[in-house]
Amino acid sequence: MVHRYWRQPLQRWFDEFTAAGLAIERAVEHRPSPEMSSEHPAIYARLVREPGFIAFQLAKRTAP
Repeated sequence: MVHRYWRQPLQRWFDEFTAAGLAIERAVEHRPSPEMSSEHPAIYARLVREPGFIAFQLAKRTAP
């Protein structure tokens, strides 16, 4: 399975979602588990400050 990703300003994501007729129901910045801090403290510290990715829960907007 191939996963594609790219970085862009958060505002651009929002603009693309709304242009496609979608509403953002939820956004989650995944964080590392606390157990990771003991085995990989430097990487854990960075990922706590700078999450590696974000997930969006989107819904099709309905007409008013």
